[in-house]
This record gives sequence, structure tokens and C-alpha cells, in this order.
Amino acid sequence: MIKCVLVIAGSDSLGGAGIQADIRTIASLRAHAATIITSLTAQNSMGIRSIHHIPSSFIKDQFEAVMEDVMPDAAKIGMLGDLGAVQAVAECLARYHISPVVLDPVLRASTGRPLIESEALVFLRENLLPLTDVVTPNLYEAEVLSGIRLTSTQDMEEAALRIAQMGPNVVITGGHLKGECADLFYDSKEFHWFRSQKIDAPHTHGSGCVFSSALATGMAMGKNAVEATKMAHETTRCAIINSYVLGKGPGPVNPLGPVQACD
Repeated sequence: MIKCVLVIAGSDSLGGAGIQADIRTIASLRAHAATIITSLTAQNSMGIRSIHHIPSSFIKDQFEAVMEDVMPDAAKIGMLGDLGAVQAVAECLARYHISPVVLDPVLRASTGRPLIESEALVFLRENLLPLTDVVTPNLYEAEVLSGIRLTSTQDMEEAALRIAQMGPNVVITGGHLKGECADLFYDSKEFHWFRSQKIDAPHTHGSGCVFSSALATGMAMGKNAVEATKMAHETTRCAIINSYVLGKGPGPVNPLGPVQACD
């Protein structure tokens, strides 16, 4: 029976990242994506023009519609945006006992625009992280969550130690490190590193969405968090290799690209 991954995230009107990238990733791994949209963005490859946050009451309605019909095998959370969204998601995760849960703490766009309000970030740290099985910050997001500057793999380990104290297992994605692509998984016991040669690619829009969705899909299929992280690392690497030009700015990664090109 096909596995179902519930995606809770924002929409990218050009389709390079957000819930559109999540759906493509999950489909490429032969699973089904159910969706709860938290925000609508008017954006293209050059930036975000405006954001419309979905009312918390409608986020709850979406949850109810899905949950009365299907119990997902895992959930992936992406952009939440405002306090109402974070509160609604935390309430519904607790109410429906959804597990496992992967949280991609989307804090800003690749162009630098903030994507979550400050009060929502506080609530996320204090109330949503404890309901999460794995959190997948990039280097910038790990800096915000841990409170330390990250410039090396040693810094990544220290940040993972701090973030894990908030509840979840931690994967810090190190795609922006100089010289190598190194993702770190920490389960409050030991560190696991997933390393590969850095890919010189200008088109990486959506890579964080692909990683977290692949990780959630792996866990939905019964993989443990370490195995699922390895799958996510490889899936994202392949998606970057198969990235393409779209628009006038950085193009999207492509999780639907041929796997043979990644060998």
C-alpha cells in the first residue's frame, strides 16, 4: 500500500520551492503527498512580492478534512509564517497524534526576506519543536535556533547539541559550507556525518524542501532517522545535479530528474 506523507507548508507561485517542491519530491520517491497550505506567496525566481497567511481556522479545517479520511504515515512541516499558523499546527499535531514529524524551520527566503514573524518563532521553539521527531535547519536556521555562529563542522556539532535540548533529533544541512557538502545528524547520543563532493550549481532553489520531504518520506516507509537522513542527502544531491534554468534568477532543483545522472 502506498505511503502517505502529510505536507504542511506554504505555496511558491513559480513552483520552485514550497509545497510544490514537496509534492514532486514525495512523488519521485513513490509515495503520496497530502497537503495543508499555511501561506500563499506571490513570488518568482527573483524574490517574493507578497505573502498571504492562511487563517488558523482554515488550517485546522484542512487538518480535519485529511484526518477524518486518512492517517498519514509521516508529516513534513515547512513554512508557517505567523503565530496563528504555528499554534494551529502544534494543536493539530497533538490532537491527532501524527508521527513521525519532520520540521524544516523555514525562517527566510533565499533572497533574504524573513518568512516567519518573531513571536511565531518563539512559539515554534518552545511548543512545536518538542512535538517534532527531526528538525532540519540549514546553517542560517541552525544559527538562529542555537544562538551561535556556524563556520565549521565543529560549530555544526555544537549547534546540534544545543538544538537537541529543545526536544527533537537534529539534522543540520551543510550545503553552504565551503569545500564540501556535509549534512550532520544528531540523535542526542552520537553524530552521523553524510558527506559528498560539493556541487558547483547556481540553481539550488528548493533544496531544503526536497531534503526535509525526502527525510519524511523515508521515515514513512519505515526507515529509521539515520537511514532516512542518508536517503534525503542522496535525493537532494541528485536534485541539485538535475537542476535547471527557470526565470531570470536562480532556478529550482529537480527531484524528478534521472537518477543515472547522479551516479
